[in-house]
Amino acid sequence: MNAIGSMYSAVLFLGVQNSSSVQPVVAVERTVFYREKAARMYSALPYAFSQVTNIIIFLTNMTSTLV
Repeated sequence: MNAIGSMYSAVLFLGVQNSSSVQPVVAVERTVFYREKAARMYSALPYAFSQVTNIIIFLTNMTSTLV
């Protein structure tokens, strides 16, 4: 049980660390999204689709590079 607890603590720490480093980026993107949505540049669905597509491409490139 001690090894499982250590693994849990390490994964939790890394998750919190990564989450705190991503928060400023998300805050800026959210501000830009609200501004462009208020200007009626696009709706929420194309924005969400582009974000998901971007993340999938990024993760594919990272996994192929690091493996």
